Amino acid sequence: MKISTTLLLATTWSVQAEQQSEATKIQQAIEQLSNQSVTVKAINDTPVKGIREVIIQGEQNQQIVYLSEDGEHVFSGQLMNLKSRENLTEMTENSLRLEVLAEFKKSHKTIDFIPQQMTDHITVFTDIDCGYCRKLHQEISQYNDLGIGVSYLFFPRSGLNTASHQKAVNVWCATDQQKAMTDAKNGVALKPLMCPNPIESQFNLGLAAGIHKVGTPAVVLNDGSMTGYLPAEAMQQRIERSKPKTQ
Repeated sequence: MKISTTLLLATTWSVQAEQQSEATKIQQAIEQLSNQSVTVKAINDTPVKGIREVIIQGEQNQQIVYLSEDGEHVFSGQLMNLKSRENLTEMTENSLRLEVLAEFKKSHKTIDFIPQQMTDHITVFTDIDCGYCRKLHQEISQYNDLGIGVSYLFFPRSGLNTASHQKAVNVWCATDQQKAMTDAKNGVALKPLMCPNPIESQFNLGLAAGIHKVGTPAVVLNDGSMTGYLPAEAMQQRIERSKPKTQ
């Protein structure tokens, strides 16, 4: 049986209109409950009957809240599946983190330490003055020897327009960024430089990715989960645990 294109389009428009109407209602309900202006990015079902997952887009980050079907109750926190021991909220956060990272990397570069034979890859939000960031970088060759490629993004913990921010700019503007990164992490005072740079954008990306909640170094794995500093072999084991389980 053939279905006309007109009917398909009409059905699609009807579904989209219904979704937009629902998003508007939920947005109004959350604004009424929180007394804040919000933007609803997505509405998803959860395994819990009568509870919807709502992703709210803020100025710098995204927040996950849960709303009852009647729109009268909202709560934030961790939604757990006790049987499987899965943290459903964390799974959504990981997915959102991968999304913002992928979008950012479409038009922005990173400072990379990539082995010739790369089997795994991590993205690390780093700060020049962070002790464990320096420790991780001192072991970068060990990471590479295990086939782990490292892409660095800057997240100056002290914030923008601070000494740590300027140190990140000095590394970015250096002719040899890799050498400058290594020197700076070893405590070498780099020559002050200035050039068009993405440090502020990387910092804001870190806020969107939730780096401010965990500190640096914040290592983002390929499933979107995060960890902190780990020795090279422990990091390899952590990466393996993050991979999808095969049947």
